[in-house]
Amino acid sequence: LARFVYRDQRIRDYFDLQIWVCVSTKFNEVRLTLEILEHVCEDKQEYENISNFNILQEILMRNIRNKRFLLVLDDTWEDKDRNGWTKLLAPLKSNQVNGCMVLATTRSTSVAKMIGTMDEVRLSGLDEKGFWLFFKGCAFGNENYEGDPSLQSIGKHIAKTLK
Repeated sequence: LARFVYRDQRIRDYFDLQIWVCVSTKFNEVRLTLEILEHVCEDKQEYENISNFNILQEILMRNIRNKRFLLVLDDTWEDKDRNGWTKLLAPLKSNQVNGCMVLATTRSTSVAKMIGTMDEVRLSGLDEKGFWLFFKGCAFGNENYEGDPSLQSIGKHIAKTLK
């Protein structure tokens, strides 16, 4: 869903900058700042040999100033380092342009609450029948597949496990 929103033409037209960063399980504010800078800086030489977090954050602040941005923090798991999140997001929150947005994708309610950029939106999975059609489309190339019954039986078992 986040990728669909990120690629939508209305989003592209609305935001000056679109930034997608995969956070994963290894939260590191320097690495994440460098990845954000890859999206916002035209010249990589501006930041590529810098490892000082404060200087990187100043470069980030300078490059997002007066720009409306969408930052997607994808696959976020870190919920222990509140201070690290505060430091990472500080230049983004100090931007004076209205309409900027930080969107975090996570499977953890505690992460959503800690980042707290907005109220969480919970997505539930598909019902069993809908998921089976989706699974058949992915596995067999056609949601109407009615071939080998043993393959279908195995597929239904996998689909039930995946939910």
